[in-house]
Amino acid sequence: MTVREYYYQHFDELSPDKQFHFATRIKNYFHTDDFRDFFASYMPSQDLAALLADNDFSHVNKIDIRRPYFEKYSCLYGIDAALFRVNHLLKEYNVDLREKLLELVPLERLYDLADALIDDDGAILALSTWAVNVICLTEVLFPRGKNVVQELAQKALRYDAATADPLLLIYLYTHIILCDSHFYTRPVTELNLAHQMLDRCAEIITNNFDSLILDVRIEFLVCANLSHTDYPELRARIAAECRKNLSSNAYLVDLRRPKSYHTLNGAEHTNVLYIMSGLD
Repeated sequence: MTVREYYYQHFDELSPDKQFHFATRIKNYFHTDDFRDFFASYMPSQDLAALLADNDFSHVNKIDIRRPYFEKYSCLYGIDAALFRVNHLLKEYNVDLREKLLELVPLERLYDLADALIDDDGAILALSTWAVNVICLTEVLFPRGKNVVQELAQKALRYDAATADPLLLIYLYTHIILCDSHFYTRPVTELNLAHQMLDRCAEIITNNFDSLILDVRIEFLVCANLSHTDYPELRARIAAECRKNLSSNAYLVDLRRPKSYHTLNGAEHTNVLYIMSGLD
């Protein structure tokens, strides 16, 4: 049984947020309507105020590096969640909550946050995915005609891999590519920059292979697919490592991570990436 088949069979055992994450990624990456019944019966909450009020970032990985910047940009955690929710509702359900968001967070405040982040190299390196998501989703939902993907990629390629945290730097590169694809809903536009970032990722993964979690290595492969390139030797090495971590339940469990990531629910993010990577 493949991992995809297993997650399909046990889809109802996932929490609603994990069901939504899994279904949207499969739908948009593979252009399938396998989950049309799920989307017809489920819609995420439209309570943007509750998302904005949540500032509990204590569970975020690498929190020792990221905490100073979450504290510096104290509204970022909630705004990230609200921007994702508005984007998902718009793309998946054609429900437009942009004006509702602006009633809660003035447009200039969103622009000021995005501009402050893109000018703050320390924040980009530490916050990584969180900074990229806020910068890019602000431009996607409230466009100013800026090529923020290009600007972020050019900045990120100047960072020193020898001094940056390997995990956060790879996630920075991969999320710039994912944001360029509007999270799997359009082709990557900045292919030359994407290939340069992926080359950097490949070097970092090779040099830190045994210390990196599976999730980031597999996300690298997904981004390579999106960017129409491949790294056959590294792909084979990652595939072999994944085979060692397949549980008796037929889904991927990263033995480097805490046991909370070993459940069907906790392992969902890594497993949907595994399916998308083509390794399944």
